[in-house]
Amino acid sequence: MSLRKILVPLAGHQGEAAVLESAFRVARRFQSHVEAFYAAPDPRDAVAFVGEGMTSGMIEQIMAAAERDGGERGGAARRLFDRLAAEHGAALNVSPGRHGFSASFTSRVGREDELMAERGRLADLILAGKPPATGEVSPPPALEAALREAGRPVLVVPQALQESFGRVIAIAWNGSVEVSRAVALSLPFLEAAERVVVLSVEDDTVYGPRAGDAVDYLTWHGVKAESAALPASDRTLGQTLLAAAAAAGADFMVQGAYTRSRMRRLIFGGVTGEVLAHTTIPVLMTH
Repeated sequence: MSLRKILVPLAGHQGEAAVLESAFRVARRFQSHVEAFYAAPDPRDAVAFVGEGMTSGMIEQIMAAAERDGGERGGAARRLFDRLAAEHGAALNVSPGRHGFSASFTSRVGREDELMAERGRLADLILAGKPPATGEVSPPPALEAALREAGRPVLVVPQALQESFGRVIAIAWNGSVEVSRAVALSLPFLEAAERVVVLSVEDDTVYGPRAGDAVDYLTWHGVKAESAALPASDRTLGQTLLAAAAAAGADFMVQGAYTRSRMRRLIFGGVTGEVLAHTTIPVLMTH
């Protein structure tokens, strides 16, 4: 698989420079195209749940305020894109089919989560920032839509990627369809790594092939990989995996997203949400 198109959602909020910076660094390494995407809110959605007794004048004011806010955030997103594209020397206004490091800015009106799921299906990689620490169990709607509905790998970054990212990669392996898909779709990163460690937790449910089988698969692709079995502990599964990745010196992790059923997540907790909340390294996830 080659990385030709990287989709980066922007919302015009502070802190998004690290996300776009990361996308440009990935694109420059793999000579890819970055599409920075802004979902402009539909002002009509701002009054969809207003209470009774609202006058037409009040509704117009709410819609006008929503339109101004959306325009301001869209402008901020575009200015950020223009600045970083210039700093990184990305080619602009290129036609599809041109190979090399390039970028474009796109805006559409609609719900961010719905547009992310739609546009993400025609990207090789979606790159998003780590969710803010709010105590919520689920990630923000746009990120969850990208993970659950786009069918593409999502790279979540806690901070801007370093130029040397992906030297040591940890794979959180449980044999599931989701993690096997994540491994296949992350091969460009794995093939460029100096070392890959396939982590498996001894008391976790294995849904298919074992970690050793994953090592064999990666070896066919010329990836230097090894497996490591993690003993059971009092830590949660997410904590165990993150600690093992840190102990291995990993600066990048690959895992399946939402591999447990809803019932198992309610009983044992959700590994996806826990890793998203606590990771300090970039994590590539696929559902």
